[in-house]
Amino acid sequence: MARGTRFVRPASLLRTTTFRLALSYLGIFTVSAVALLALVSWSTTMFIEWQVQETVEAEATGLYEVYRDRAIPGLSEIIAQRTRQDIDGRATYALRGGDGRIVAGNLRAWPNEVGTMLGWVRFNLVPVVEGGTGIEVMAHAYELADGHRLLVGRSLADANRVKSAINRALGWGLALTIQLGVVGGYFTSRHLLQRVEEMSRTARNIFGGDTSQRMTLSGSDDEFDQLAESFNEMMDELERLLEGIRTVSDNIAHDLRTPLNRLRSRIDLVLLGPSDCEAYRRTLEETLSDADNLLATFNAILTISQAESSGRLEQFEQIDPAQLAGDVFELYEPLAEEKDLKITYGGEAGLSLRGDRHLLFQALANLVDNAVKYTPAGGEVGVSVIASGDNGGIAITVSDSGPGVPEEARHNVLERFVRLDSTRSTPGNGLGLSLVQAVARLHGAQLSLGDNSPGLVVRLDFPPHLDS
Repeated sequence: MARGTRFVRPASLLRTTTFRLALSYLGIFTVSAVALLALVSWSTTMFIEWQVQETVEAEATGLYEVYRDRAIPGLSEIIAQRTRQDIDGRATYALRGGDGRIVAGNLRAWPNEVGTMLGWVRFNLVPVVEGGTGIEVMAHAYELADGHRLLVGRSLADANRVKSAINRALGWGLALTIQLGVVGGYFTSRHLLQRVEEMSRTARNIFGGDTSQRMTLSGSDDEFDQLAESFNEMMDELERLLEGIRTVSDNIAHDLRTPLNRLRSRIDLVLLGPSDCEAYRRTLEETLSDADNLLATFNAILTISQAESSGRLEQFEQIDPAQLAGDVFELYEPLAEEKDLKITYGGEAGLSLRGDRHLLFQALANLVDNAVKYTPAGGEVGVSVIASGDNGGIAITVSDSGPGVPEEARHNVLERFVRLDSTRSTPGNGLGLSLVQAVARLHGAQLSLGDNSPGLVVRLDFPPHLDS
């Protein structure tokens, strides 16, 4: 047995849905096969009997013509002749006189089953030529003149042999079908159960702490492969989130420890020094500023959590993206003018999308805030905010003429607490673009960072289905 392959007990296979389903289909197929073979058996038997009837009628017609031309003596002679020629004993002839005795034919006596019946009859007899086993006969009885009766028939031995052969084939076929069905169901269930066991084992290993484990794909692209692919994608996302949590924990420890240590040191210093109201006031003001920065960090984390929650979908409403961009523009226009920075706005009328107005406003405000913060004063480009339609969807673009973001770092800056300033000496908490990314995911939008030559261009592409 190959390493890692688990032997599947037959008892567990018998309890699987696959095996029970295979047995159900086997039962349906068996009933269908029985009905089909029974129809074939009946059709074959009826065809042979029809041929027998045709033969009997042909012989009876010939004998009746002899009777009409040569009367009873000529009919008796022909019957005796045909009886001698019937070596196989398949034909049955009987000419009975008015007194009830057999005048000619290969029967010792007139069959009791026939009696006074006329037309088509069936009976069993022991022919003179065979003298042994009873044979079923299909015959036709005719009424002649002077109380004579004529019986012409043929043995149904051939039809019975064919019917028996078909029945035997039916029995063997059913037995073989059932056997193959059970064996096929067993091996099919065993194969599927092995795959399920393998997936369960992988899940248990992941539950045990080995998050690097992934479901194995067979390459058949069946439903198990599709389930495995979905599971692997889920695990990749979970692993990314776990790594993000570890990174966030480290960065929170750094970003919060520094201002808290600064707060404590500042308070210690002012308490150790002489009593001075002005020094106390200055210390409280600086402490308040640091506390605001800490609250801003926690609020950003809370906003990202809200953006990543599907519960926010209930607050979606129809939004005019041009008006949303205009509101953000009006909010930051005074700040840009104070910094002697050119800021422009462009909005296409008639656009609409479904979304969370508060989160979208905050995400767009973060982008404009970063653009204004990092764009140097003066210049002809400055900052621009544009909302427009694009291939049935909606695009919101914020561009600036600042230092931009290197291409190799554009993916990393979307993570929480990641900043280009590795010394973390510049203002900020590294959550702005993370919040924008979370809001984009909530709305099914694509966030992309590009080069504005110089500067950075950030684009939010909303799919067409969000415009209604």
